[in-house]
Amino acid sequence: MAIITLTTDFGWRDNFIGVMKGVILGLNPRVTLVDLSHELPPHDPAQAAFSLYTAYRFFPEGTIHLAVVDPGVGSDRPIIAVMVFNHLFVAPDNGLLGYILDEAPAFKAYRLANPALALDNVSRTFQGRDLMAPAAAHLSLGFPLTEVGPETTSLVRLPSLHPDIRKNEIIGRVVYVDRFGNLITNIPAVLAADRPGSEMVINIGPESITGLSPAYAAARPGELLALAGGSGFIEIARNMGRAERFPDLTVGAPVVISLGD
Repeated sequence: MAIITLTTDFGWRDNFIGVMKGVILGLNPRVTLVDLSHELPPHDPAQAAFSLYTAYRFFPEGTIHLAVVDPGVGSDRPIIAVMVFNHLFVAPDNGLLGYILDEAPAFKAYRLANPALALDNVSRTFQGRDLMAPAAAHLSLGFPLTEVGPETTSLVRLPSLHPDIRKNEIIGRVVYVDRFGNLITNIPAVLAADRPGSEMVINIGPESITGLSPAYAAARPGELLALAGGSGFIEIARNMGRAERFPDLTVGAPVVISLGD
């Protein structure tokens, strides 16, 4: 049975997600639909890209991932279908797949252009419903990827997810903030796993944290800490509170880990 995951910034207040599911189920009532996230920050493909990057690999090969975080809806930005790592992605070409593609030795990408994959009447403001949802449904039924539209290799990318690694320093940035206000960095936890806490200082904005903690509860309530998060990256958290604080503790904030000699 085919699986389609859904990632959007639509939230739950309106009927957008339900209608997209209705379109998909109307074409393939046997498909399994999985909601990955619908509370992503609006109009922010980069945070959505990180969410998708850390999630897709937990699904079986052959899963279709439909992602609609699309501030350019209705413009001339393409919609693409991409086969990579034996997963199929349907998304706007706005960087949403950038982190996944950066790790791929090879991929196949096609611009969505075949009118047979769209609903009869296409709205310029709800292409998730009228173009992307039916395309994902048709693909789940075995529609050939090569017939989606013309092949393309020039896709929008994001700044690299890889940190700058120097002799005694790792320089990264915050790439995602979860609903608890935890600041997820682009620094893989394995880079600091073997370092004693006394040899490591994590600097972000005006804050300095010594070493990695084993769990959130290792710090006092309200205290900042750093730890290896479930996504495999170092995150900055505040026990029983939000680490995010504007303007210096949020997405894009530089994170510098100073290591001992």
